[in-house]
Amino acid sequence: MAKKGDLPTHDEVEETVEKHGEEMSEKAEELEVLTEDTETVRDTREALDLEMTAEGAEELESLVDTAEDETVEIFDSEDSNLEDIQSEVEDYENELDERHDSAESDLGELSDASGQIETQETINVLADAKSAVLEDMDFLKENNQEEEDAREENEQIQQELENRINSGRIS
Repeated sequence: MAKKGDLPTHDEVEETVEKHGEEMSEKAEELEVLTEDTETVRDTREALDLEMTAEGAEELESLVDTAEDETVEIFDSEDSNLEDIQSEVEDYENELDERHDSAESDLGELSDASGQIETQETINVLADAKSAVLEDMDFLKENNQEEEDAREENEQIQQELENRINSGRIS
């Protein structure tokens, strides 16, 4: 049995879910900027006439390619950071699932005990306890769903941005 001090409060769960959502959103915004920057560099490369001297054209083309490479490298790094956050979010989803399962088990124990007790006052208190467990189960389920929805939406955005970055890569 866990000590009550080791268990998260409702506020802590909500804060964690909110923090995870904000972190993923911020990273997705950073990836969007990097994707747009990369696309701008690629469009610029395509728009260049390069009708100057051979050395100037070669240097210009090289520097534009380097700008793209640098931006894509930063994208890849931030993309990896986002995957780490998503993994942390998924771990937290599993933790919330485990807490929900534990509450469900406790509900079963309370129901079993209620079936064996004959004192009406005790039965009434155990009914209140079952209601409290059900409320906590609903709370855990709602927060887990919010966490999962945010992660899945973020993963979809990430995939779209990865596709945009990868579609223009020079082999």
